[in-house]
Amino acid sequence: NAGLLTVPVSPKNTSQNCSNCGNKVPKKLHVRWHDCPHCGCSLDRDSAKPTLREHNAAINIRNRAAGQSVLKAQRLLRDARIGWEAYTEPVRSV
Repeated sequence: NAGLLTVPVSPKNTSQNCSNCGNKVPKKLHVRWHDCPHCGCSLDRDSAKPTLREHNAAINIRNRAAGQSVLKAQRLLRDARIGWEAYTEPVRSV
């Protein structure tokens, strides 16, 4: 897609870590709601349905992408032995 930057990130623990405070909040796969006992954050764990609500895993994927340089992300993807999620955002022209 023209004008979009896609950054690969590891999906590991994206629905287990709290997207608000970063603490790990273990939950079994059947538990679909994220309730953090540390900061009180309460969100849908993750969802395949497109909705207007934010989801814990999606927020974590976005935050991981924002914290990585493109070169680092490319190296991680090249060296990857696990699956990857991606976050895509518009590229701003300078």
